[in-house]
Amino acid sequence: MRVTYLGPEGSFSEEAARAFRPDATLLPCASIAGTLTALIDGQAERAFVPLDNIKAGPVGETLDALFALRDEILICDIQVQRVRHAVGALGQRHEIQTIRSHATTLAQCTDYLSRHFPNALRESLPSSSRAVSDLAQSRDEHVAVVGNPNAMTRYSVPILDRDIGDASDNTTRFALISRRADGTRVPSGRDVTTIVLSPPADRTGVLLDALTIVSGRHQINLSAMHSRPNGRGGLRFFVDIEGHMDDDEVHACVAELTSRLTGDRVDVAVLGSYPRRAFVTPCIRTIGIIGGTGAMGRWLHEFFSSAGYDVLVSGRDTDLTYDECIAHANAVVVNVPIQHTRAVIEKVAPLMASGQVLVDNTSIKRDAVKAMLEHAPEGVEVLGMHTVFGPAAAGLKGQNVIFTRTDRAGRRSAEFENIFYKHGAQVTYADSDAHDRQMALHQNLEHFTKLVLAEVITQTVPDADALEPFSSPNSRASLATMGRVLHMDLELLGQIQSHNQYGAAVIRQYADVVERLACAVEQGDLAALQRSVEKSAGQLGHRFLSDMLARSKRLDQVAATSDNIEV
Repeated sequence: MRVTYLGPEGSFSEEAARAFRPDATLLPCASIAGTLTALIDGQAERAFVPLDNIKAGPVGETLDALFALRDEILICDIQVQRVRHAVGALGQRHEIQTIRSHATTLAQCTDYLSRHFPNALRESLPSSSRAVSDLAQSRDEHVAVVGNPNAMTRYSVPILDRDIGDASDNTTRFALISRRADGTRVPSGRDVTTIVLSPPADRTGVLLDALTIVSGRHQINLSAMHSRPNGRGGLRFFVDIEGHMDDDEVHACVAELTSRLTGDRVDVAVLGSYPRRAFVTPCIRTIGIIGGTGAMGRWLHEFFSSAGYDVLVSGRDTDLTYDECIAHANAVVVNVPIQHTRAVIEKVAPLMASGQVLVDNTSIKRDAVKAMLEHAPEGVEVLGMHTVFGPAAAGLKGQNVIFTRTDRAGRRSAEFENIFYKHGAQVTYADSDAHDRQMALHQNLEHFTKLVLAEVITQTVPDADALEPFSSPNSRASLATMGRVLHMDLELLGQIQSHNQYGAAVIRQYADVVERLACAVEQGDLAALQRSVEKSAGQLGHRFLSDMLARSKRLDQVAATSDNIEV
């Protein structure tokens, strides 16, 4: 295969192209536009051009050229390449008056150049390797160049300093371009589609309309957006959405964008669907779920799969063993009943290896986190998690997820956490003790009070049908919560009450307050009730109470339009 690239020889584009297609015949071109034009003219089957950089952002020349040739080319793949810049010169440091390279390359080395050559003029050329080859020919001792050290070696330009990029993990994404006639690449399951929106002039509401269609109507994640001048005083917008044009939802989304925006004379063009590759290579691609055959395990399985991960499940009813599941997973989630959590962790943790992440998903953290730290080998990251919702949740957006970071939680753990953040979870961090104290309130006490309420109701009003005609909005909400608690798995209900070390104390505290206030009511001491209300309201604060009042009103509105009340 013949591949054109931004030259001359020695460029980062050549290095990336050679890494991507070692067997290709590489043809250098003088500019990005020339690289793509050579592809269209049939000089090669593919073109390779820089797309964006982790620090400097998108390469404007590439975006402009892609738009200009949008009817003839497509992005078909991405190569992420580590970039190590050097500065070279034929003269001495103090003689340097001008520094030349590609504009994006200069932008990636701003800090270094400002410190070491604060008075030097910076000049942009079509490529960094072009700057090096030009210097080799001109022999100008007042010029320094920034670029690939391999190019400097090739053109015999002495290197003054290496690794001068501002970012320690400086990476550039290069785009592999094909002719549109060759067709779109087949879906990989983890794809992104690039769309360009080009209004003829400034148009109020164009972006709002586009975002409403993409994220509002079709619930597709918009992963990137860049703007470029259109040459007429306006802007065109390059938008990346997750998914492939062959996906039904993406296809429908693009069709609606085209139908809606062309009425406003907005040019809508698809620049390609291709595998999604981030600047930083993800550590987690496969997630194993231990105990994934229950309701919550099935929910997690579906969620991780829809998020683009390969999922392995090992449980009582699966052929896949713990050993096999763990051996092929980057992250392993223990999702078993509370009473079995420690025993399962003691069994699976020793099977893990350095570079993996071990996560528990239980509502009580102290014992589970301690067990993971005790039994997971050195090099295995350990992270506690609690998804504070049940398998009936329609989606993750707005749901609470608690993470307990340990001293052994690192980059991979952060990547795992970000899966939940990306998809709309309300993420909170708490150590094991703080988590379990909170759960004593939100689970132990909440469940206990509803059990007490249920017993009092059954002793007072034997016929449940008699409750509704007398219920207020407050009591409806309370009855709805009571109903959910009474529908809980009885074994789970008992586990929560027995395993949280803070549960019994909170319930006893509740009972003491009930006794005190009950005595006040019996004695007609209404002032005691008022003091209790004033003290609690003062400590909880105006903002909290206002938020709860607003939530209550929203529940009332839901109740007015539906028989189902969510609490």
